[in-house]
Amino acid sequence: MIIKTLAAGLAAALVSAPAWAATPIDAYRLSPVVENGKVTALAITLTLPADADGETRLKLPDAWGGGEKLWRFVKDPVVTGGTLSAPDEKTWVVRSKPGAPLTVRYRVISAYDGEPPVDSVNYGQPIVGPDGFYVIGHTVFVRPEGRDGDRARFTWDQAGSDLVFASDLEPLIKAPGKLDDLSASVAIAYKDLTILEREAAGAPLRLAARGTFAFTPAAFADMAAHTIADSRAFWGDAKEPFLITLSDLNAPKGWTSFRGTGLGDAFAVISTRNVPLDQYKLFLAHEYFHTWNSNRLGGSQDGPQEPAGYWFSEGFTDYYARRLSLRSGFVSLEAFVKDWNEALQAYGLSPFRAAPNATIVARFWSDRTLQKLPYHRGALFAVLMEAQLKAKGGLDPVMLAMRDYAKGRDRAEWNFAAANLFPRIAKARTGIDVTSELDRYVTRGMPIALAPDAFGGCLTVERVTRPKFDRGFDGDASQKTGVITGVLSTAPPTRRACATA
Repeated sequence: MIIKTLAAGLAAALVSAPAWAATPIDAYRLSPVVENGKVTALAITLTLPADADGETRLKLPDAWGGGEKLWRFVKDPVVTGGTLSAPDEKTWVVRSKPGAPLTVRYRVISAYDGEPPVDSVNYGQPIVGPDGFYVIGHTVFVRPEGRDGDRARFTWDQAGSDLVFASDLEPLIKAPGKLDDLSASVAIAYKDLTILEREAAGAPLRLAARGTFAFTPAAFADMAAHTIADSRAFWGDAKEPFLITLSDLNAPKGWTSFRGTGLGDAFAVISTRNVPLDQYKLFLAHEYFHTWNSNRLGGSQDGPQEPAGYWFSEGFTDYYARRLSLRSGFVSLEAFVKDWNEALQAYGLSPFRAAPNATIVARFWSDRTLQKLPYHRGALFAVLMEAQLKAKGGLDPVMLAMRDYAKGRDRAEWNFAAANLFPRIAKARTGIDVTSELDRYVTRGMPIALAPDAFGGCLTVERVTRPKFDRGFDGDASQKTGVITGVLSTAPPTRRACATA
């Protein structure tokens, strides 16, 4: 009798709970807008339950990957189930009954008039039309504010077009995933998209390629499968499906460029057509290592402070891309040495070599001469850490311990950044405190000089002097304005200065 009464009371409580009490599922539908045979925009429909207080705030894309004010490309919002207002450019507010079902429709237009130029922030802004689209989730999806725990579903609606579609969001068609999965995603659709499948260390790999290159998509897919297997062997996990998207890009004669962005279970690539296949080896190794670093090792800070951790997320990734590729035979010793020497020379000749980390944060997206500094600095710092931790097993067990510790924990504990977690786990795993070295070489930016035996074995680090060319004026500003700008009054227009690498 008592059990029956309690069960009945529980049932009544469950029936009377409001709709918003359960974990909300936010459903996103993506479709092309086709006019006169051309893709002119993306149509996105979001359905979700309203917040418990009847005021649902939606965050528009703002800044990511070098793109700024991304809300400029989000147009024509229409809401069903509530009334919409916009207190500022990057926020929509929907007022409705508590927990009411809401439908929000909007369009995303291209950031470019035609194909993006070769020197643009390709991934930081949506590429839409005229023959298809290539977008990162961070740049197109509106998200409910303060509801990061929501689940997300995804649907691709071809809308009568004959576009071939590929995205790492496709698993969300069958079952809901995390809202963060939606943002850290790539979607590509073109009529002439080619999709190839491979197996990499026991898990499926897809390559979605469009365009003409100096190699076949099949050769690229085979090479990608190799490097993915290398990283998975190191980490011992990540057996889930993986997607690579690859699209070609027009460029002036003689211009070579390839760019990529890692997205956890995918990475997106845009490349000029003249890049030899071998040049992608360390690039692919770097991008796939991002499956772990930094999301699975403690995360990365959102917003303007994100570059503060690039010494770890990018620099340590460069270090491991070279190291794992050499260890597996994916690249030769000669290629390993060549890549390291290029990095050492770029670091040694950088005018920002001694810049504090705060300068990287402030100027990373606006000053191209600064953008490689955290990559090179972080890779050299990883070499220092390997030597300092060698007696306790080196850097590898610390990286594995970071992954294990971060799994399932609240990232607020270490301020949402793997770079902040690293010294804590290094101390816990090895007993060695690396905070003074972090302060010296990363925070304050003191130049790093490697010991001759830093790489051990048959490799020796030597200090050499290289000539450094200085225009005598501000090249980036002059290129933008068409007028020679920032001429140094104390030197002729061109001069040479020496720096030690």
